[in-house]
Amino acid sequence: MSSDALKDVVEGVTKGVLTWSLEQIKSLAHGFKDKKLFFIQDEKTIKRVKEQYRSGELSIYKEYIEDKEILFLLQMGLTLRKLEQEGEFDRRQNLRTKIFNKYKVKGLHIAQFVENGILNRYIGILIDDIFSLDKFKEDIMIVLESIEKHVLFVQAEDKERDIIHKTLSITSINLSFIFIISGIFSAAETVKNCETRLVELLKEYKCEKMSSGNKESLFFTRILKK
Repeated sequence: MSSDALKDVVEGVTKGVLTWSLEQIKSLAHGFKDKKLFFIQDEKTIKRVKEQYRSGELSIYKEYIEDKEILFLLQMGLTLRKLEQEGEFDRRQNLRTKIFNKYKVKGLHIAQFVENGILNRYIGILIDDIFSLDKFKEDIMIVLESIEKHVLFVQAEDKERDIIHKTLSITSINLSFIFIISGIFSAAETVKNCETRLVELLKEYKCEKMSSGNKESLFFTRILKK
């Protein structure tokens, strides 16, 4: 391309930009802003995601978590919870599938960590034994960045013996300060059925149960020796 032709192209593009309407500019800015949400491909679900960005719960998480990708997944978890509360079960399942496809198992589990209400109680347990704000933030990030070492998400098809075996295996290898077992819907009943046996086996932990509607979570906190 000659220098004159290139000059004409540049001038044409510049002129075009200068003559854009305010609505076109706003639309373009809106497109850039929503690009991260494009994978959802459902207008109503995207609206729910945006609503959670302004929620008080996410604002609290922002105080302790700086990682933008993790905060985005926590926002997805709040959206999953909201869709369930509103009875939008098909949209909830569709969003879970989209999260899994884009962010794999770890991403979905981070979202579930919020959806099931686990993160709030986990923070509460940490506050009970808080040493410093920096250590507090570090402990939150440790569980989110290596969630498979700290949380067992029970599936509908999981058997009680498998849950017990996995729990003993994970806690013996990782020596987690807090280990959580969580299930929803039919898996919640399975978690309940495991409680007594797990309490007997995990003698170095104290157990706290959190039941909420169709969710069941067991928090095993290691007993610190004095």
